[in-house]
Amino acid sequence: MDERYAENLSWYYHAIPFITGIIGMILGNSIVKNNGPLLKTIFPALSLIIGGFGGLILLGYISDRHNK
Repeated sequence: MDERYAENLSWYYHAIPFITGIIGMILGNSIVKNNGPLLKTIFPALSLIIGGFGGLILLGYISDRHNK
């Protein structure tokens, strides 16, 4: 059987990557508030991606701990 990623957790745990991504975007936006337009365009988007990836890592960690 093909096991899905973090299928042992409830639905609300799967909101973690979205929440961490949005938090990363807000922090990235506040960090570059006084910088140039190129940095204002690139950095919040990268922060969103990195925050979402961090949320996926956190979700995987919670899933592994929940299995044990």
